[in-house]
Amino acid sequence: MRIKKLFPFLDRTLDARTLGADTPNKTPAAKKASAAPIAAQRPATPVYQFTIVSVSATLNALRKQLYYELQGLNLPVLAVRISRAESDQLTSTVVTLHCPPHLRNLLNAVALRLGQSPDVRRVHWESDAGASIAVLPA
Repeated sequence: MRIKKLFPFLDRTLDARTLGADTPNKTPAAKKASAAPIAAQRPATPVYQFTIVSVSATLNALRKQLYYELQGLNLPVLAVRISRAESDQLTSTVVTLHCPPHLRNLLNAVALRLGQSPDVRRVHWESDAGASIAVLPA
C-alpha cells in the first residue's frame, strides 16, 4: 500500500498544483487569482480536531485503527500531532481532518468505538464551528 494513500496529507504535489506553483513566471497576485476558482468549486467543509488520550504503549495500534477508519469513510486527514505527558504513561494524539456535515454521525461512531478500548482514557472531537463530543470510558 502506498504511503500517500494511507496518509494523504503527506502528498504536497496536490497543494502545489492547486496554488499554481508549477508556473514560476506568475506573480503572487496571479497565482492567488488562479487559485480562487478552485477554492470556489469546493464547498466549505468543517475542520475537526479529533483527540485520543491513551496509554503510551497502545498509541500505534490506536492510531492505525483511526487511520483505517477515517480512510474507509473518505475523511481527508490534514495534520497529526502527538504529545506525551511528563510521566510517559499517557499520550495524546490530535488528528485534524475535514468532515462534511452528513458524515458527522459516522465520526461520532468512530469516537465511541475507540472509547471502548480499555487503554483509552478519553476521546474528544471538536469542530471549528463549535460542535463537539467527548467520550470517557466507564
